[in-house]
Amino acid sequence: MISSFYERIVGTCSTMVPDQPKILCVGLTCMDIVQTCKQYPVEDSDERSLEYRWQRGGNASNTCTVLSQLGSPCEFFGTLSAEEHLSFLQNDMRKHNIDFSHCPMIEDIGCPTSTVILSLTSGSRTILHYNPNLPELTLKHFEQLHLEDYSWIHFEGRNLNEVLSMMQCVENYNNMLNYSQDSNNKEADISQTPITVSVELENPKQELLDLLPYVDVAFISKEFAQSRGYDNMSETLKNISEDAKSGATLICAWADRGAMARTPDNIIVQSPAFPPAKVVDTLGAGDTFNAAVLHFLNKNVLQTAVTFGCQVAGAKVGMKGYDKLNEIFKDRLKI
Repeated sequence: MISSFYERIVGTCSTMVPDQPKILCVGLTCMDIVQTCKQYPVEDSDERSLEYRWQRGGNASNTCTVLSQLGSPCEFFGTLSAEEHLSFLQNDMRKHNIDFSHCPMIEDIGCPTSTVILSLTSGSRTILHYNPNLPELTLKHFEQLHLEDYSWIHFEGRNLNEVLSMMQCVENYNNMLNYSQDSNNKEADISQTPITVSVELENPKQELLDLLPYVDVAFISKEFAQSRGYDNMSETLKNISEDAKSGATLICAWADRGAMARTPDNIIVQSPAFPPAKVVDTLGAGDTFNAAVLHFLNKNVLQTAVTFGCQVAGAKVGMKGYDKLNEIFKDRLKI
């Protein structure tokens, strides 16, 4: 079925949907302990860092931060550890106007933590992640949501069996919605549109391909593509499209090569990278790209969204954290 989402991204839809419901991001939040160094430390050495900070991390959580900065109503959905770091994470989400009201609270298990070393010399970010086996979301948690509250649900590619079940749940919801409208059900709410589903393929796990038949949009990382033996964006999109459902949009970002996307009718759109004058903080650059594309793709055509994603990701790499993005792009966000 060709959805209103398809019509929007290829530019054939004549109307925009006002007051879009929230974008839901499903995945992980964690505590990031970030050390900025002049260069990556030598093993078994004793060196001083230039800066130290705590910040809320995790792919889905970072995506929400950028979505909120760009003006998209959003909600984070993942398990939270009810321990000493909880207040920090919750307060930071409140600061960024991120809804987390449906997150399950888990007792007696610590918060996932990432220790991050940023090298100003090379621009690299090295991440040591520790997860004390905090339980992941389950289908039962997901079934407590009111799906009509969301226009888009974005999944991290993790916890694959449960995420697959969640995607199937959304597919059933969309099918019921389409059936009600097609059958002229007078009780159906014709203002409801099917939920767009997206997924991030980041980690080099072949099982992630099992999610593609259920998604409208897939974000494919350079690392995932290389793990499949592909060495450029064009090759990646061509091969992974064979596993995707009919009508899916595939998007691949490749660092300094920019990004490329394949539309449902196999048209290729591409954007160059927009590197900053100086690389400051590459942590979360991929999450920033994904969020910026989500923000614009929810209301505009694909070429605009991909270019905007590269522009926002480039700006993010040239600054610490995310908090200035709304100021940098305030004129673009009025469009």
